[in-house]
Amino acid sequence: MFNLMSNCCSWVSKFQQPIRKVTVLVVGLDSAGKTSMVRGILKGEVSPTQGCNRTELRVDNFLVTLLDVAGAPQLQGAWRDHYGEAHGVIFVVDSSDRQRIREVREALVDLLKQPRVAGKPLLVLANKQDKPGALLGSELIEALTLEKLVNQSRSLCHIEPCSALLDTRRWSDKKTLRGLRWLLHAVCLDYPELCARVARDNRRPLGPEEKDRRGKSEKGRGKFKEDR
Repeated sequence: MFNLMSNCCSWVSKFQQPIRKVTVLVVGLDSAGKTSMVRGILKGEVSPTQGCNRTELRVDNFLVTLLDVAGAPQLQGAWRDHYGEAHGVIFVVDSSDRQRIREVREALVDLLKQPRVAGKPLLVLANKQDKPGALLGSELIEALTLEKLVNQSRSLCHIEPCSALLDTRRWSDKKTLRGLRWLLHAVCLDYPELCARVARDNRRPLGPEEKDRRGKSEKGRGKFKEDR
């Protein structure tokens, strides 16, 4: 009886919680598995990213907009177009591709030093754990000097080892979804302030450096298509 009442109270409490709208930016190098991650959460087809795919879904008491942005080097400048509208960031890493770890770290350093990103919750998805030789979560933390980077940017951070392709075939225990839930609850901890930042940053024009990077990315569009 006590367990039944406890479950009932938990359901009522969840029902009474307000619905929060959250925008999440999904970035990472090309072929890291960003689109597969989105597909795994939705259990549906998502086209490979050429610019930015915008996907909406409901997770618990959150209305989530996922902004899946292309990760080819020539297109990474376009990430900055979306920094201001994001409440939190998902950074997807191909943990099996050891040769690109340095490139991954450089992209992560550039991401976290951006004023419109610093201080926002960050979820690192250590993808492709099903592949031989994939770095463990603890190894990625060390290789990316992740603890140092997030301390400098004052961002809450969580790393979730996963396999996005396997998640497309799972009915439960999706690690990508578990990671997303962590990010949403991290956003919830500072929701009013993050909403104020989003509103403020969306009104503020991009700086000269941001405009320059965006211009370079526009030149590269149409020539590259990510295969994930």
